[in-house]
Amino acid sequence: MRIVLALGGNALLRPNDDGTVESELKRAKQSLQPIETLLSGREKILITHGNGPQVGNALLRVEASIPKTPPRPLDHLVSDTQGGLGYLLERTVRNLILKNNGSREVLAMLAQVEIDSDKDSFRNAIKPIGPYYSIENKAELERKGWFVKKTDRGLRRLVPSPKPKRVVELEIIRSLFENRVLVITAGGGGTPVVTTERGYEGVEGVIDKDSVASLLACELNATHLIIATDVDNVWVGKEKTPLEKITKDEIKLYYEKGEFPEGSMGPKVEAGIQFLERGGEMAIITSTEKISLALQGEAGTIITN
Repeated sequence: MRIVLALGGNALLRPNDDGTVESELKRAKQSLQPIETLLSGREKILITHGNGPQVGNALLRVEASIPKTPPRPLDHLVSDTQGGLGYLLERTVRNLILKNNGSREVLAMLAQVEIDSDKDSFRNAIKPIGPYYSIENKAELERKGWFVKKTDRGLRRLVPSPKPKRVVELEIIRSLFENRVLVITAGGGGTPVVTTERGYEGVEGVIDKDSVASLLACELNATHLIIATDVDNVWVGKEKTPLEKITKDEIKLYYEKGEFPEGSMGPKVEAGIQFLERGGEMAIITSTEKISLALQGEAGTIITN
């Protein structure tokens, strides 16, 4: 198998966690332990991950420290969280491989992702980042110039989420992947950049990590795209009927009917559909605990052609 695994932000931080590095390490181990045999095996694997909670917290720290420290643009904060979370995941994966007497090398690396420079990409803020806020704080948050959205857990800040076109470091990633190095890259969707007459320039936004995972899976000729989230299955309808084994065309009908929320399950399903349309064999959406069973066809939402 040739696998691209996209870990959701909940793999490292959940709503009631204290947000410390120690709690993130604990969550990383809990998330990856169920697949330690897979990580230690012979399959070619690339891991990417979310950074919504962490980049939102980084923005809060920057805003709270002005004017004592200078402001930092969002693209720099995406890179900061790529590096910090990549380091945390690399340590965790290395330790699990050592525990299983494996010999695979592991590397966390930053990735820049070229996005569409069309201004329409930045007109709508749809990507949720940072912590949840009380509904009573809505007016106060909007006075800061924030876009906020009501969710089941409270208000969430939204930022622009431009569409990815190309991973700048793709050929380096490809070489590592083909040599069975477990690469951890493009965290938080990678750092968004555009090409100008002056070369690459960073832009403010957070790319959807599932879209980038799908793009990487296609470019690396992966057989499997696994999107790990906080539920065991994708569901539909008011009764929340879980989807198990389903074809790309069947789930596409649900997607087109608006069954999957934008900024939540929608991008995950869209990423799976795009991967299969471009030649992938199987897209899996499930919790980290059920990944191994899903690969055996016994759990999760399994999408095929």
